[in-house]
Parts: sequence; C-alpha cells; structure tokens
Amino acid sequence: MGEALELTAGHPLETPLYPIGRRSTMVVDPARAGRLLGVEIWYPAAVEGAPLTSYELMPGATFRSAGAQHDVPARPGKYPLILFSHGRTGMRFAYAMICEALAARGSIVVSADHPGDALFDWLLGTHTDDRTNEVNRVADAHLVLDTFLQGRAEVPIDVANAIDHEQVVLAGHSYGAYTAFATAAGSRGVAAHPKVQAIIGLQPYTSTMSDSLLARIDVPTLLVVSGADTSAPPEANADRPWALLAGRPVWRLDIEGAAHQASSDVPLYAELVHRIAGVPQIARDYLESSASGTAIVGDRSWRQVMQVHVEVMWAFLQVVLRLEPEEGVATAERLDDQPGLVLRRR
Repeated sequence: MGEALELTAGHPLETPLYPIGRRSTMVVDPARAGRLLGVEIWYPAAVEGAPLTSYELMPGATFRSAGAQHDVPARPGKYPLILFSHGRTGMRFAYAMICEALAARGSIVVSADHPGDALFDWLLGTHTDDRTNEVNRVADAHLVLDTFLQGRAEVPIDVANAIDHEQVVLAGHSYGAYTAFATAAGSRGVAAHPKVQAIIGLQPYTSTMSDSLLARIDVPTLLVVSGADTSAPPEANADRPWALLAGRPVWRLDIEGAAHQASSDVPLYAELVHRIAGVPQIARDYLESSASGTAIVGDRSWRQVMQVHVEVMWAFLQVVLRLEPEEGVATAERLDDQPGLVLRRR
C-alpha cells in the first residue's frame, strides 16, 4: 500500500478565490442511542501554503487533496453554510472536489456520514432499509445543522464564528437530494428545519417523495440533472419536482449525456484504484461500475463536468442569497449558451 500514500487528486477544479481549510469532527445524537456521525468541514482559510490534507479512500489507501490544507484556522468574516448530504453508498468526503471548490469561492461546507447508507455499509451488508434510512437522514441533517448553528463544542470556534446564520443551504446528491428536500419540507414526523434558505439537488432521487411533500418546499431550489442518469432517471426524479416546487426562483440545469455520478468523486476514485495494490475486487468492481459513463461527457472531461456543477451552484447562490446577483445571472446566461447544457429558470 506504500504507493497509495503518494496518490493525489490532482489540480483543483478551478483557481481558488480563497485558500481552503479542512477539518474533521464527530457529532453524537444522545436521542438516538448515541448515533455517531463523522463530519467533514471545508472553509475559507486564513493562511495558505500549509500542508495539504489527505483523504482515506479505504483502509491503507490515501490520496492528497486537490487544494485543501489540513487543520488550518478559518478566515475571519461571515460565509454561507452549506450542508451537503451524500448519496446512497457514499461517504462524507466523496464529493470533496466540489466541496473544496465551493469553500474556495467563499462558503463553509459541512458533510456528514449517514451510517447505514454509507459505502462500507453496502459493501459489508450492514445497510438499513429505505424507511429507516430516510428517517435517519432527516434526523442527521437536523442534528448537524443545529450543532453548527448553535456553535456546540464539536465545532471549532473559528469556524462557528464565520457562519452566516441567515445564509443556510441544504445540498445533496441522489439520496442526499432527498435528504435536503425532506429536511426543508418536514418528513417522517420531523418538522421542517426553519433556517433553510435554499436547496440544491444534484442528480436528485425523489421518486418515493409524495406530491404534497414536494409542494411544501417553498424555498429557492436548484436541480442539476444528468441526461443519461440510469440510477435516478430524470423523468421519474426531476420532472415532478420541477413542476411542483413552490419556491422562487427554481432553476434546472440539464447536462446532456452525463451519468448519475457526475457530481461525485467516483470518477477520480476509478482512476486512482488502478494504482493501489491489494484493493478488494468487490470494491474495485463497485468503483468501475459506478464510474461508467463519467470519464467523458460530450467533449467535457469529468473534471470539466464537475466545474459546470460548481459554476451553476455558485451562480444560483449568488442570486438567491444576494451575494452578487448580477454576476450570478450573467453566469447562468453563459452556461445556457454552452453546448450540451440547458438551464431553465422561473
């Protein structure tokens, strides 16, 4: 496994506006038998040039970050808080490329594991049923949001001080988009979270959500839809939310030919796994299967497709959070003019 220690995510998706920091913490929920969540935090950093952090893809297989520095102080100021929820079989740092890029643009991004629906739960057969998973996911989102907004002991004080409590965003991929929608609307006996200002759903999984739940979502929402998504086909998972979501504005970006994992780091993992000795075949097969169709989308590499995600996400936030609305609109218009992209707004 020695070679794995030298692996790297390569270059960042884009030139960072701010240097990036990354820290990890743990959050426990005494109300749910001590349920323990691992949590990642990315944020604008007060320093640059510090050693880059590393992520552990699996035991003994690590790779160096594209741009996040390890455990450095947060930059003073106030920044939007984005809670990012991973998809089924994901991990809290499985979207690090996009999370780092959003932090580099000026936000604090927090992502927690959802025990029972993470990668190793599925590889080891310890995953939960869908109903339990959905209840847990919404409760996890409430727990993490409240922990960070209340500045509890698990949150580094400099990070807590940098959170803008009036700019709170829920984001997620696939089942993580379900988590964001259900947390904003209230679901499974858990009330809607009152602090949510906007939602971003990447390759959303919503087919099990009722019309009434979707219609209760009255905050601005962005959908990013992959045209060749076979895990969460757009006609079953994006068209209905697009018709029912009541918040304004609502944006929908369709990426022609993109697959389900277009926003995750799975394409990166599929590249790295071939350089790691001793990876279990089940893990190798899973990564290669999940990455199918992600390497090249039209004339875009997977990194360029990820950058499209970052651009539309940030443009949407610039508009709905009133960060730089004119710049956000200009970016939206530019994206809609690009081949293979269709951006609808209402």
